[in-house]
Amino acid sequence: MTLLNVVVPLYREESLVEELHNRLTKSIKNISASYKIILVDDGSDDGTWQKISAITKKDKKVIGLRLSRNFGHHYALTAGLHEADADWVVVMDGDLQDRPEVIVDLWNKAQEGFDVVFVSRMRRPEGLLYRAAQKLFYAGLRWLSGIKFDSTQANFSIVSRKVIEAYKTFGENARFYNSTITWLGFKRAAVTAEHGTRHSGRPSYTLRKRFQLAGDIIFTYSDRPLKFSIYLGLSMALLAFTYLLWVLFGAFTWGFTVEGWSSVMAGIFLTGGMILVVLGVTGIYIGRIFREVKNRPLFVIGERTGK
Repeated sequence: MTLLNVVVPLYREESLVEELHNRLTKSIKNISASYKIILVDDGSDDGTWQKISAITKKDKKVIGLRLSRNFGHHYALTAGLHEADADWVVVMDGDLQDRPEVIVDLWNKAQEGFDVVFVSRMRRPEGLLYRAAQKLFYAGLRWLSGIKFDSTQANFSIVSRKVIEAYKTFGENARFYNSTITWLGFKRAAVTAEHGTRHSGRPSYTLRKRFQLAGDIIFTYSDRPLKFSIYLGLSMALLAFTYLLWVLFGAFTWGFTVEGWSSVMAGIFLTGGMILVVLGVTGIYIGRIFREVKNRPLFVIGERTGK
């Protein structure tokens, strides 16, 4: 068993693989010579796998895994964690926005007695509007999911062997590294580091994918949307009952009558819309149950290179 593994999922990163390897190697050698780098190609359709294969032929400390198709970032990460066999495992993205030089800081902090150490990113290059929208986004995500997300932390972290073994026991289809590690508990800390810049290529995480990921986290780790549906239904019923009492009181007291076809139709459409929303939320949970009971493998490794 080696001392340290580094797991890096990659997707369409052919222009960054060589620089990533060089910077990783230089950084890890400051910690120990007992290490292994696990590069996981998440079904890229460019030359990423060819670059990984070439590196494994030159560097015996690098292992390459290629998934049979694009399963998704967190599934590729899970494949790498199942391959890892070290006392400590570093998890990071391969776009160099997670700077390999910070691994030394993660290692030093972990040796103070922590099982989990995440990187809190500072001085991010995004604009003011983006950062404000991100804070609102994470505030809503925390409220709906019930998980205390830190908007400055992503996947860049180091975890001990027992944390990895606990992570591997999770069999559900939905895979989200950060939230799962948070749920596990263990003694946790953080280090601050500057956010790296992407030297080439284009980011694969679009705004649509970010919202899709947020929805997956909410519906996987929390039943709050279902509870919110109940509260919504009760509120609508209470509002309707109060309005009915007001109409009856007015009719018997001063002969008040309700007129207006448009107001009636508006009420019908509003109620119908609320019912459809509640049914939709319930349907999402049923769909997720359907995915889980099929018990399909989380990922399929198509090729392997390296020792």
